Amino acid sequence: MNEFRNQMDWLTPVQALALWAAHFSVLWAASSIFPDQALARWIAIALTAAALAILWWLWKRAGRVAVTSTPGLGIALAGAGIVFGVVPAIIG
Repeated sequence: MNEFRNQMDWLTPVQALALWAAHFSVLWAASSIFPDQALARWIAIALTAAALAILWWLWKRAGRVAVTSTPGLGIALAGAGIVFGVVPAIIG
């Protein structure tokens, strides 16, 4: 019996999108716990810097793939979501 093996890297985009979801959840929790406070903004800034650093690491680990590939698209989508997700927290 022949086995089908997919050589596509699916782990990288799943990890990137999971990072985006975690980032959104923590930002939402921080803004709910500390509404209209500077602490929520600082949490958002620090967490965004860490999330973007992790995305950079995922991109380097994937071998600097093209943005049009599946891992590249997952990383790009997660990066855009993380950046747009922090804007309301900073603007207030």
